[in-house]
Amino acid sequence: MRAIGYYRVKDSGSSPEQLGEHMGEQFADYCKRYLHQPMTTFGDDISGDESSTGTSALPGYRQLLDYLKESQSSFLIVVPDATHLGDDLEAVARTMVRLESDGSKVTCNDDDMPDPLQNALATMGVKGVSRTRSERIKESMRERALMGKGLGKPPFGYRNGQDGTVEVVPEERPVVELIYRLYTKDGIGLRLIAQHLNEREIKTRRGGNWNMVTIRDILKNSTYMGTYTRFGLRLPKSHEAIISPQMFRTAQDETRARKPVGRVVNSQPFLLSGMLFCGYCNNKMMGVTRRQSWKRKDGRRSSGVYRYYQCQSRNNMSLCQYHTWRAPLLEGTVMSQLKYALKVGAANGNEAGTDRADEIKAVWDSRMKNADRRFLQAMKRAAKGEMELGVLGEYLKELDKVRRGAENARRPKDVEASLSEWDSMDFGDQQGFLLEHLAKVIVQDDSVDVLV
Repeated sequence: MRAIGYYRVKDSGSSPEQLGEHMGEQFADYCKRYLHQPMTTFGDDISGDESSTGTSALPGYRQLLDYLKESQSSFLIVVPDATHLGDDLEAVARTMVRLESDGSKVTCNDDDMPDPLQNALATMGVKGVSRTRSERIKESMRERALMGKGLGKPPFGYRNGQDGTVEVVPEERPVVELIYRLYTKDGIGLRLIAQHLNEREIKTRRGGNWNMVTIRDILKNSTYMGTYTRFGLRLPKSHEAIISPQMFRTAQDETRARKPVGRVVNSQPFLLSGMLFCGYCNNKMMGVTRRQSWKRKDGRRSSGVYRYYQCQSRNNMSLCQYHTWRAPLLEGTVMSQLKYALKVGAANGNEAGTDRADEIKAVWDSRMKNADRRFLQAMKRAAKGEMELGVLGEYLKELDKVRRGAENARRPKDVEASLSEWDSMDFGDQQGFLLEHLAKVIVQDDSVDVLV
C-alpha cells in the first residue's frame, strides 16, 4: 500500500533536522518490513510550543492535508506513536477523524500497539491522571482483590465486613433473588419490576424508590454470582453468591433477546430537557421518541416518528399516571408564555435570569462534564473496535456544541434580538437562552405554568 510518514519533533538535545532525518529512516524501515510503497514524509517542529495543535501552528500537518486532498487517493499514514497526532486523547481523536475522513488509514510504527487509539489510551491515559500513580493504585487494588478484600462500595445485597471481605446483607438478599426471579422466571420487564417493588414499599439502600436503571444494574452485575471482575481480573467464587451462575447467564440471555438488533437510534435532543416538572408528582419530565410503522389499506407500509414529554416517574418508577404532551405543542406553549413573561418583566424594569448566573454555570459545567465522559467512553469503544471512527467524530461534535453553548451562556444577550431570531438560532443557543431565562416549567394535563 502507498504510505506517507508524519511526525512531530520537540527539542531534546538534537536538532529538528537530525530528529526529522531519524524519523524518516524509521518510516523507510517500516515500509521495507511491511512491503509498503513510501510516497513522502511530512513533519512539524513543536519545540517551545507544546500547546499548538491547530493546523496554522503545524505547517507540516497542513501540507499533509493538502497532499491528501490533491491526490484524491487513500494512503497508509504512518506515525511513530499516538503522541505525534496530538498531546491528549481529544486531540488524537480529532486528528484521526480528520485524516481518515477521506479513506486513508492511520497506523503507529509500534509492533506492540499499532492502533493509534489504543496507543493513545496506553501512553497518555485519562486527562489529569498520572499514569504512574494510576498503575500503582491499580496494582494495590488488584492485590486486595486477590485476597478477597472488598474495593469501594459494594452493590445492593452486599457489604464490606469488619475484616474487609465482601459479605451478604441478609435483609437485602431476598430482594435481589426476587428481582432475578421476576425477570428470568416470570418474564417481567424492568419497569414493572420497579413498580412491583415500589408498590410493596421495598426501598433501595438509600431509602429511595426503584427505577429501571437500578434494576438493570443489578441484573447485569456478575458480583451476585460470587464473581469479582475489575482491573482485568476475573475471580470466580471470591465471595458468597446470592444467585447461581446459571440464573445470571439466563438473565443475560434474556436481556440480549429483548434488545432490538440492527437498529441504530439517533434521536435528536429535546429543547426543554431538564426544565420541565410534572405538576402531579414534582418529578422531572423527560423527552421520549417513539417510532411506529403500520400497513395502509392499499398494502403499502407507512411509518412515523413521535416526540413527546412524559413524567419520568411513570417511565422509570411507575409511581405517577400517564401524563404526556407532544413535544412541538409543549415547546410552542412554553415559548408563547415565556415571550409574554419577558415583555412584562422588561416593562416593569425586571430582567429575568440576571440572578441565576451560578445556577446556569453549574448546569453547563455538568453538561460539559457529561460530554467529556461520553467522549472518553466512545474513545475506549472505538479503540476496542466496537465503534466506527465516524461515530467517534459525532461525539466530538457534541463536545464542541456543549462548549459553544457554555461560552455563549457567559455572554450578555439582547432578549428582543434573540426572540426575533429564534427560528434561525442554533439549538445550543436556544437551549442556553432558555436556561438563562426559564427557572422552571410546571406541566399538567391541561395547563402549563412558566416560571421565570
